[in-house]
Amino acid sequence: MRTIVLTLCAVPVLAGLAGCASAEQQLAANQATCESYGFNRGTDAFANCLLVLDQQRKGGPPRFTFGVGVGTTF
Repeated sequence: MRTIVLTLCAVPVLAGLAGCASAEQQLAANQATCESYGFNRGTDAFANCLLVLDQQRKGGPPRFTFGVGVGTTF
């Protein structure tokens, strides 16, 4: 019983720690994601991609969308 309780307490703590990343690590991950989507560094589309990923990470609504209205502010 004690092992089960310890396990149930440890899992959320470890999961929370796994989500911690430095700003540099998060930026590198976001840049890699945007590149994997086909955006080229130094373009407005790449910058918009980074903005969307940052807003998603922070839990806010995205300011830009992709598709027909690339770069359109809502």
